[in-house]
Amino acid sequence: MYKLSAIGSSVILFFVIIVFTPLFAAGISPSNNTNTTSNTTFITYENSTRGIKIDYPKDWTPMVQYGLAFLSPKENNSDTFQEGLTVAKGHHGNESISTLADRVLKFYNSSLPSFKLVESKGTTFHGNPAQSLVYTFNLPGNGTIKVLESGTTENENIYIFRYVAQENKYDSYLPIINRMIDSFRATK
Repeated sequence: MYKLSAIGSSVILFFVIIVFTPLFAAGISPSNNTNTTSNTTFITYENSTRGIKIDYPKDWTPMVQYGLAFLSPKENNSDTFQEGLTVAKGHHGNESISTLADRVLKFYNSSLPSFKLVESKGTTFHGNPAQSLVYTFNLPGNGTIKVLESGTTENENIYIFRYVAQENKYDSYLPIINRMIDSFRATK
């Protein structure tokens, strides 16, 4: 796992890999998509080795690669982009979550095509300090991508939640994503 106390190429790589994991996943079989939590059946993913427990929609696909990703089902046979949530765990050292977020924002501003920060705010998550970012960027062939990225620290760990969606679908998946993030528990 990457050490986040030394913000450098390894941390930037950590964040970039996780943001693009749902973008390039392929081969998930098509199914109907329901975007409201009231019509969605949730099941629990638990990994005692990683110390993670989170609820996710039954028809979504969990992937363990560069962290943990949950991909929505394809909406139809021509769907080329699957919305998703990634969850990553690392060590933050002594840096605050807001300092880490500022550094990541500088990187995104210089590296993501047409990057635009929509919102940045400090908050809490399960009683711990957290930082929430919403931003957009362009992804050739998929248009404008909208991202909700939230990070929180607990003890020596940092947890990053990244929801990635095509901008025109962002709001429809947001209730599901919020429920998933709210259900998250660090188990070790």
